[in-house]
Amino acid sequence: MYIVVRTKKFKKALNKINRSGYLKNREDLERVVYLLKKDQKLPLKYKDHQLKGEFKEYRECHIKGDLLLIYKIVEDELILVLINIGSHSSLKL
Repeated sequence: MYIVVRTKKFKKALNKINRSGYLKNREDLERVVYLLKKDQKLPLKYKDHQLKGEFKEYRECHIKGDLLLIYKIVEDELILVLINIGSHSSLKL
């Protein structure tokens, strides 16, 4: 099981999303984080994939619609780092 670390950028973006009301139910986000921290494969509906180019060390999955979670797994230290959350446009992807 991985230890979950939330970056300052992730916390700030999540607070902004919570204030906007876009993520009324955090159940999907909590489920994704739970599965990732248990090192389980995400269901296909989350469209989990490795990013390319300068972001190739990160992965991305779709929480709900255009809401994306960017994360990184540091396997040798058993850490799941939640990097950022937001839409394609807000994440500039």
